[in-house]
Amino acid sequence: MSNFQNELKNNDGYENIVIIAVGQTNISSFNDNFCASSDLPLVMDSYPDLPIRQQFEPYYQSHGLVILDYQGNYLAHLDVTSLGDSQKNYIRSILEENYQQTNIGDINDDSLINVQDIIILVNIILNNEFDNTADLNYDSSVDILDIIELMNIIF
Repeated sequence: MSNFQNELKNNDGYENIVIIAVGQTNISSFNDNFCASSDLPLVMDSYPDLPIRQQFEPYYQSHGLVILDYQGNYLAHLDVTSLGDSQKNYIRSILEENYQQTNIGDINDDSLINVQDIIILVNIILNNEFDNTADLNYDSSVDILDIIELMNIIF
């Protein structure tokens, strides 16, 4: 899953897609293994109440993926015993319907990432301003680190 999360960000331009594994507290050894080979954050659903599972009834199943919007509202769900192209394309279709893609580094929104974006970024920094599109490393500040990130994207 974490590879797909990176794919959505790097290949498809979705900046804030988060995939979280939900495990049940009474099978913690399984949950450790579940996330062991990925960088997925793991949220434990405390047994016997299972409040996370209850929140998404009837959509949540074992191996289920629930897709939410920024406010936590339900958008869609699917069974992901395997994550093949059809599942990935379904997820992409939900995202396309509900989220706008952004081209990371395209600060002036001209569909190009070039020196003009660097100039705008430098001006934002010199004017001590903040712009979400200029915060390329997502650290809530616009500074030299964002210029370096933009240069890495260009080169």
